[in-house]
Amino acid sequence: MTAKRLARFGPDAADAVPVLRAFWQHTPHSYERADYLRALTAIDPTGLDDMYTESLWDCEKRARLLGIASAPHQPRTAERIAVLRDDPMETPEVRAAAAARSATTAGPDLP
Repeated sequence: MTAKRLARFGPDAADAVPVLRAFWQHTPHSYERADYLRALTAIDPTGLDDMYTESLWDCEKRARLLGIASAPHQPRTAERIAVLRDDPMETPEVRAAAAARSATTAGPDLP
């Protein structure tokens, strides 16, 4: 809840970035990770590539959706997004987002 409120301040909440990064890494509640990442994106989106990439493997749908939308274009992320797109056990929303991302990032060396 606090992360969502901080996100509303955008860059004015820059002092909270180190704390939000620490919370993202060490929270015992996976459902909070998406809120921390969303707040970091609103406050200071620089340097989040590793978090977006890691989010592709998160157990929370909201985190995976953030990863699909924002993970850097790399073979590793393209492969994971393709897995999410094709996974029959994945949620329809995640599969659709992964399919859309795959369609926009596909190239000669990417699935």
